Amino acid sequence: MSDPTVTPRDLAEKSTVQSGDATPETKRKAPEWPDDWDQVLDHAIRTWSGEWSPQRVVWLYLARYGRGMYRGDARRFLSERAHAGFLTLHDGNRRFYTLNTRKDSR
Repeated sequence: MSDPTVTPRDLAEKSTVQSGDATPETKRKAPEWPDDWDQVLDHAIRTWSGEWSPQRVVWLYLARYGRGMYRGDARRFLSERAHAGFLTLHDGNRRFYTLNTRKDSR
């Protein structure tokens, strides 16, 4: 049975860690990308062309470096290249990018 004299505040105070008892909370460290990652991705897009989705970037990274990456990071890498005019975004039923073949790349 629960003790009727114990309030939720008492439970909260018991569950908190006293200062000095715990190590400081660490922030999630941003991943460090390999120095050649930008060149590897750009070369792969130019060489293999086709449709580039975030999943394809994740697979490339896994094949090249033996470890995974977050899907959000893959989307960011593709989006940066689209904003620079290197890729064209196709946003229909599914989103993918292709190599921009236009010379003026507006």
